[in-house]
Amino acid sequence: MINNLNQTNHSLSVAITYPYPLGKASGGARMTREIARHLGKLGVKVVLLPVSSVPLSRFPRPKLSNHFLGFEYDGELAKDSVEIVRVRQNYFHWRLDGLNVRKTIQKILKQHHLDLVLSYYHEAAFLPSFLHFHKIRFGYISTWQSYDLALNGFANGGKLYRAVKKWLDSWLIINAHRKADIVFATSYFTRNELIDIMNLDAEKIVVCPLGVEGKFLEITRNEPEEITRFLFFGRFTQLKGIADALEALGLLANRGYDNWTFRVFGQGACDWVRNLASKNRISDKVIIHGPIGDDELSLELQKAHLAILPSHVESFGLSIAEAQAAGIPVIAYQAGSVPEIVENGVTGWLAPYRNIVQLSLCIEKAINNPKQTYQVGLAGRERVKRMFSWEKTSRLMFEKMQEICSNKNKKSFVYSK
Repeated sequence: MINNLNQTNHSLSVAITYPYPLGKASGGARMTREIARHLGKLGVKVVLLPVSSVPLSRFPRPKLSNHFLGFEYDGELAKDSVEIVRVRQNYFHWRLDGLNVRKTIQKILKQHHLDLVLSYYHEAAFLPSFLHFHKIRFGYISTWQSYDLALNGFANGGKLYRAVKKWLDSWLIINAHRKADIVFATSYFTRNELIDIMNLDAEKIVVCPLGVEGKFLEITRNEPEEITRFLFFGRFTQLKGIADALEALGLLANRGYDNWTFRVFGQGACDWVRNLASKNRISDKVIIHGPIGDDELSLELQKAHLAILPSHVESFGLSIAEAQAAGIPVIAYQAGSVPEIVENGVTGWLAPYRNIVQLSLCIEKAINNPKQTYQVGLAGRERVKRMFSWEKTSRLMFEKMQEICSNKNKKSFVYSK
């Protein structure tokens, strides 16, 4: 249902589509809310269109519980000129959610002017030509974990399946990206992927790192006598590195380092994580929880001495930046955009990609040098404070959106092949 949208005068009117619900406990949902909120604070009228979609599902698609829809954020976002219009998932397939997104924008346009629509991924598949017809600029917030993996990986089916996936990705994902007027990439790693994998015009891409909420910078830090409290927060998937973290801690325990606990928070198969902990003989040291809200996360960050976040690839690494903002040193891999966020040996320690032995040695180094580890955490906090804020992110986005929307002579949807 679309309410009567606020017609207050604003410098820009922007719709932001998001392929999943806002209430899902994920970095993507948190990021989307913060981008919308801070653009609103700059005077942009923002209409946020999250899709009430169960990821990667097809007919018969399960219905989401209201718990995931994020109604609790509506009031606070409205204070910053952000209106939320939830989009129903397509009845048949996740790839067709974009049809409902287009239909919803069509309804919005009957009562509300839009200068620009920003999207994330597949939910924008059917927007470019429609927006071009209505003389509305179109862009992406490119923060997918890895475009290479999304488009070239995960094709475990037969030859026909892979051919169909490649055709659908080309039609619904790549072509839509090539027709964008502007693309905000959250790291140089992502920028390079967009150029190499999708053949995007480099001139359209603006590297725009994400921000970190100020409340994480305010978390109290006290120097510990020992480094004993480890933390992981993120999705329970291979790509997020939870299996690597548990294996590294198993090696650590085998070397006699057993005075620690590892608190694990996230969305996914908790039983799988428990089995991994058991396999590595550290079940008694691993405490596993489901997803938690921002306030609970702040409390966990305050207690932790070390964040172990060995993601295999990141487009930015919001969890990594948030841990550093809280003054916690990070153990991670030299992978994806992580070296852009963590300064190795200064704000954390980075092991070579998929090198479990080196990952465990990084943890051992942190344990053996508690004073240095504490100082490394403080250095990370200062670096995040200096480099990554939502105010900086939104200001850069605002300036580039104004530029693209004011340039009426520039033809939309021109791209280099």
